[in-house]
Amino acid sequence: MSLYYQTLIDWPFPAVPRRYDQEDCIRFARGFGAGASADWAEADRPYLEPGEGLQVLPMSAVALADGEFWQKDPRTGIVWQQIVHAQETLRLHRPLASEGELVVTQKIDEIFDRGAEKGAVMLQTLTLSEPAGETVATIEVTTVLRGNGGFGGKPQNTPRPMPLPERAADLVLEIPTPPEPDTLFRLSADITIAAQTQGTPQAMIRGVGCFGLAGRGALRMVCDNDAARLRSLSVRYAGPMYSGETMRIELWQLEPGLAVFRMHAVERDKPVLSHAVIEYKA
Repeated sequence: MSLYYQTLIDWPFPAVPRRYDQEDCIRFARGFGAGASADWAEADRPYLEPGEGLQVLPMSAVALADGEFWQKDPRTGIVWQQIVHAQETLRLHRPLASEGELVVTQKIDEIFDRGAEKGAVMLQTLTLSEPAGETVATIEVTTVLRGNGGFGGKPQNTPRPMPLPERAADLVLEIPTPPEPDTLFRLSADITIAAQTQGTPQAMIRGVGCFGLAGRGALRMVCDNDAARLRSLSVRYAGPMYSGETMRIELWQLEPGLAVFRMHAVERDKPVLSHAVIEYKA
């Protein structure tokens, strides 16, 4: 199906105000898996206890920017049933406050044509700003439109990601995903998988939940669990993540303030993030 390129480039995204409070920040943290394991109780406490000392997970910016599924609008020409969330980058311009109001704006930067067999690639930028205009966070999203290739657009010159070192990882950490009752960012109640270890249904978790959980792990590994040290986090998705399973993060330090990592589902022995980069205050 041919998408409507110029219609998408000119899509009239409204500026959306997002008011939030500490309860929302704690809810997002739980959606990212905080509080799911007694082994993580001490590390998760700063994100779950309300008050002046509450730390806000920076990945909450992605949850705050999350909005309606506009791609289903028939005016876009997008085959929304064949959308794949491919990559995501969060850049922090300053730490998130534990409550307040932000304004979310977004735009389509470009759409590349990889041909009828491979689909199209859409690049999108979302910005969270103070009502007065100061930028707080920027989110860059890459989406593969598998049903929209061959529309006649320009080909994509795909940059190669920063390679993972061939040596053994410098740090390895295991982190549980949210259990079923606490799965805030579940993809759909209709999408389930039989757990290989328990034989019970599990909820598939959306990209925002996977992004947040990976960020929690990386913050603990290289930032001493200090959320304010994060500068940017970029991930490339490789497979789904489900509730009630264990993720293994393997991380390599490249230089002070820069590390790369990948994330793997332990029980299923499947990749979830093939490549990720974290920049932080060393």
